[in-house]
Amino acid sequence: MNICSNPDWRRAVLIQQRISNQATLLSQTIFLLGLTTAAPGLYRHNDTDSANRPCSLIEFTTWAACEQTQHQLLCKGGISNQWMKGIQHKITSFILTDWPGTCLNIGRLQQHFPELRALHLLNCSLLHVFKGHFDESSRIEKIEMHGLTSLWEVPPEIIAHMPALKILDIRNNVLRHMKARLLKESARLEHVYLSDNKWDCSDGGLDWLAMERDNDTVKRKIVDYYKLMCHQQLYRGKPLHKVMDFIRMVRHTCPEPCSCVMTYVAEAKHGGLIPIITANCTGMGLAQAPDTLPPGTTTVRLDGNKIDSIGTLLQNSYYKKIADLYLDNNSLSTVKELEGSEWFNTFRLLSLKGNLLKQIPVYAFDKAFQSNNNIMHVFLGDNPWRCDCHFIPRFKTLLLKYKRVIQDLPDIRCSQSDDKTLSLVQISTLPLGRVCRSGPEMPISTINIINVTLATLLFIVIGRFLYDWHSFKNTGKLPWISSILP
Repeated sequence: MNICSNPDWRRAVLIQQRISNQATLLSQTIFLLGLTTAAPGLYRHNDTDSANRPCSLIEFTTWAACEQTQHQLLCKGGISNQWMKGIQHKITSFILTDWPGTCLNIGRLQQHFPELRALHLLNCSLLHVFKGHFDESSRIEKIEMHGLTSLWEVPPEIIAHMPALKILDIRNNVLRHMKARLLKESARLEHVYLSDNKWDCSDGGLDWLAMERDNDTVKRKIVDYYKLMCHQQLYRGKPLHKVMDFIRMVRHTCPEPCSCVMTYVAEAKHGGLIPIITANCTGMGLAQAPDTLPPGTTTVRLDGNKIDSIGTLLQNSYYKKIADLYLDNNSLSTVKELEGSEWFNTFRLLSLKGNLLKQIPVYAFDKAFQSNNNIMHVFLGDNPWRCDCHFIPRFKTLLLKYKRVIQDLPDIRCSQSDDKTLSLVQISTLPLGRVCRSGPEMPISTINIINVTLATLLFIVIGRFLYDWHSFKNTGKLPWISSILP
């Protein structure tokens, strides 16, 4: 039966209006003005005018359609005027669908329907602001919100003071954020349903859940916790509980005084998920790299410290799978430990800017660059490079050969010196004639001396053999050495 078109119901409303006292009239006047406190949710657009405008329940009475079934009231497109006159004590269940406004005054809703036990808000696609809140007199035990496609967060103030609320069902919306207070401040809240939303699992979203233990009251309230999915770009399509486990692991294993963040969650080839983690230890005054790192760390930033050796770092098993290593602005004077290291053949990025490097093992760098299929970027600028004929010809060749990889060629310069022709000159464009005025110097080492000696002896032996063969052919005389042999 459509109670809204019942003549008896209309007469009852008129009688109730006539006998209402002045206090009721004053209350309705204030209601019409929409004077109420606000508890806005997060919404998609910065609709300041909408949030500040009066939020009245009677704004959409003209086209509203309501139908009562015993103690349940169903309203679509608003709440018809008949149900906004006086207090409706008989209604214990209220279903509001297709609310056409951007704001809903739930404080006034409680005043008009004080005996509600269940409230259902369905397909209110424009709703993104709540005004008022349910107070201590609320008897609502269950709240359902479905199809609210403009609401990003349910403000905890709305339900914080509800003494009877047991069930909160906010599935099938586009909710992104949720504060811990929403689940903690309602004393009797037992069951919460959160699936089929657009949850943001990063900092400021639901990351606070990561630090809640599995047997804590909060997690036990979330009935569908293991069905929740992350939807922001970094973790899109990943199970929320897995991401929370990773976040908790990162926070427990991040070394002091560094900060660690999970930047991505990748899918492993054979199933499962792999966290991609960055450890940031920039400017912490460290004399050496941290001894441990969170499992899954791929990037370590050690910029602006006092590290003078990378030997211990390369020997540490925690660093074997590091792809990107930043060692800018430290005190490194040598990187000879890179030669022969397993890490040097697998890294993706190495930044050594702003150290005390004068030279590097060019052969080792060349060999690693050729064999490393992962390499993307190397930075060597702002170091006091040694510019002489022993080092520069090979170093310049390396820079030009791998200029696609070595990203900061303009910053790779000779050290500052009194020689104006070399001081702070860009090495990749430096004419070799400036450093090798008599031709390139070849380094003289023990192995070179042995090589020259062996080459000379071999030349003498071959020459003697040719001479003796020619003499025997012309004279038939055997070589002298054969005449003395037994």
